[in-house]
Amino acid sequence: MASVPTADDLRLFDLPEEAERQVARRAAPRTGRGRQPRRPGPHLLAVDGNGLAHRAFHAVGGAEATDPREALERFVAMLARIAGTVRPTACVVGFDDPVRSVRRQRAPHYKAARPPKDDALVELLGELPGLLGLLGLCVAVPDGLEADDVLGSAAQLATSRTVPAALATGDQDAFALVSPTVQVFFLLGGGRMAQVSPSWLRARYGVGPAQYPAFAALRGDSSDCLPGVRGIGAVTAARLLGAYPDVEAAMADPAGVARLLGPWVVEALVNHQATYLLNRELMAIRTDVSLDVDACNRPLEARTVASVLRERGLDDLADRFVAGFALLGRAAWRASAPPA
Repeated sequence: MASVPTADDLRLFDLPEEAERQVARRAAPRTGRGRQPRRPGPHLLAVDGNGLAHRAFHAVGGAEATDPREALERFVAMLARIAGTVRPTACVVGFDDPVRSVRRQRAPHYKAARPPKDDALVELLGELPGLLGLLGLCVAVPDGLEADDVLGSAAQLATSRTVPAALATGDQDAFALVSPTVQVFFLLGGGRMAQVSPSWLRARYGVGPAQYPAFAALRGDSSDCLPGVRGIGAVTAARLLGAYPDVEAAMADPAGVARLLGPWVVEALVNHQATYLLNRELMAIRTDVSLDVDACNRPLEARTVASVLRERGLDDLADRFVAGFALLGRAAWRASAPPA
């Protein structure tokens, strides 16, 4: 199994130019006299394609970009950078279903207040799944679901087969997926990624991965147009979950909650229980998206990558892209999940 950074290993991945130039050299197996190349352990990378596309689009100026192809170039470069950091032997890139959303069907206000996407961004999101498929990567666009559901399913698949996984996303809901063998790389501005560990979560929010879904449901998420439980903000939510294992346990002890946080918190939990439960439902990441393991493990063909990128004027990125994904297919997974 590939080595996984310890749970308390927090760092930012902001690769300098020199590090990028070294990616190609690192891709080649290192051999000494009389030594065989070390075979890599399996490591699955799952990428939130929508999140990465949004960041690439806005990084080059959005609709004001001088060249509409700049966003595509930035996306490919950022994906190569992520791969160069993770060194995956398997990969899947997930995208939201652009037509239907089961979450919006359940709650029409979900993401309803977001402004319409710029036409150029819509065009980029429409182009990317096909382009990545031509490059040889596995792409998943689940019916009615979102990219994070692909990441959740990838994490579940990897865990069931004892394969470490790295999830690159800009959605905080994925923090609930962090585990000793599942890393979340949170996409930040400027092409950086923060490695989210249990200690990072506790330092920033006061809760660990297991309690993060309850914390987020209590706090709400304005970016998804999901109001929190009125009267309970992030600080109160963290204190509540620091004293109780979950919200249900807190509601079963109203006197204790009142003593600890005040009677208004008990009142908020009772009066706005429906809001909390709906948030939990809408924020929950699915783990049942079917993923093609063989496609995830398929190695890239350098000539195909070069040809596809050349057609789009991205010749300079071909070597970097191939180097980042150089280990695809070089480690076998378990044929099936181990028995429970």
